[in-house]
Amino acid sequence: MEHIAAFMLLVACSEDLQACKEYPAPAIGYETVEQCQAELTPAIGTIPAKQGKTYGKCVEIDPALLYEDAEIVWDVTHQGGIEVTLEVVNPHMSLQSVASVERPGTNNSVN
Repeated sequence: MEHIAAFMLLVACSEDLQACKEYPAPAIGYETVEQCQAELTPAIGTIPAKQGKTYGKCVEIDPALLYEDAEIVWDVTHQGGIEVTLEVVNPHMSLQSVASVERPGTNNSVN
């Protein structure tokens, strides 16, 4: 099994940074941050030229996160960078905290 140490995030935005979208990276993950960095500039170059501004970043990850549900949260800054965080999704979240559970003998109404 491969050890994944980093992933690449590619983003293109309008000139005013009001509309941004992700583009697919050339690989799902990289064994080293250096491998990711080596492919970053060529990968940014694959984003269509019609996009106003393009950004890319290699993000180091803890290999233990491969066994967790995590969400990648990113934001493009006005200084021309990307801020990226990984947020672990709580797998132990109670179903009751997500949906209302109807119990016998109680009246549930939806207005």
